[in-house]
Amino acid sequence: MNNHSSSDASVSHPANYVVGPYIQPVLLAYLQQGGRLSTLADAASVTDLWMINPPKKVIVEEYFRLFLSASDLLQDPLLGIKTGQNAGLESFDVLGQALANTRAKSLTLRHALQQVMALERLVHRLGTSRIESDGGNVRFIWRANFQQHKAARLVCESMLAGIIHLAEQLTGRLIPVMEVCFVHSRPADYHAETYQQGFRAQCRFSQPHNSIMIAADVLAWPLKHIARPSVVEPCAGQVVDQVKNQLGKNLTNSPKLQQIAAIRGQSERSLQRQLKQQGTSYQQLLADVRLHHAQDYLQYSNLSILQISQLLGFKEQSSFNHFFLQGCGLSPKKWQETNRALADSRHRMRGYQAQNHIESQS
Repeated sequence: MNNHSSSDASVSHPANYVVGPYIQPVLLAYLQQGGRLSTLADAASVTDLWMINPPKKVIVEEYFRLFLSASDLLQDPLLGIKTGQNAGLESFDVLGQALANTRAKSLTLRHALQQVMALERLVHRLGTSRIESDGGNVRFIWRANFQQHKAARLVCESMLAGIIHLAEQLTGRLIPVMEVCFVHSRPADYHAETYQQGFRAQCRFSQPHNSIMIAADVLAWPLKHIARPSVVEPCAGQVVDQVKNQLGKNLTNSPKLQQIAAIRGQSERSLQRQLKQQGTSYQQLLADVRLHHAQDYLQYSNLSILQISQLLGFKEQSSFNHFFLQGCGLSPKKWQETNRALADSRHRMRGYQAQNHIESQS
């Protein structure tokens, strides 16, 4: 974490703020690890009521103090990553509403990220974002306004983890990130596996910008409405989508039927019965989700096959290789080589078509 002075007057300027709902992911990440709300309130020099019902706008200085206090109390320098993973549409206030409307119109992830860039100043003044092309890939770049503040590591890691988590909420799919970059230097407490699980990508430090690199094709993924669990009997097909969504979030931990049923607040038998009525089973859905995400990671990420197998909850790469061969008829390596070659061919063809169009217009 950078140890520069945090006395910059601009941090406490009223024009620099985050909206009240922005502190909720910090509180959720803190409480999930056993933190006490009253202890955090004392450490951050606010009241319990202030945190439960925050003002419409929270000055950046207060937001940073809350973030740093929560991290110090838990002795958890990775609280930023966990905070980002708790961010939801409700955390983004007006921007969240706009993104929900974009999803309702069946647009793409690119449209959603464009909404983020256009409206993020309505939600916070922590920084600005832009998208740049990088060959067949794209970079979502986030420029922090307070990069030298001692809270910069927490905030930047939270922001990028939040963008990834938000993209996954909007598409209903795990986002195969190719690379995550940070301006801050590699932390002394850095553990590659922890960051890999947090971002599901290779992380690089001391870079020119904070950024996420993904394949350009991923931006064309359609946005999808994710049905929320309901106390009423779900409509046909809704249970299947909900279980797939929960499985996608928990693949690394090799989720069991009992765990998913508990998350949904129902018994194993009840969930099994509902899935059987839809002509499927828990094991079939688990296999489908694993295979689907395996293909996305093999096609669009820079992770090794071993790392991908670990993220999908396999204890041994050999088990993953066998699973994938049964599902696709090819080994993971052969499937990856074949599909990346096809993708390169498509990109070259698009380039030729674009060039021919330009020449025909000249």
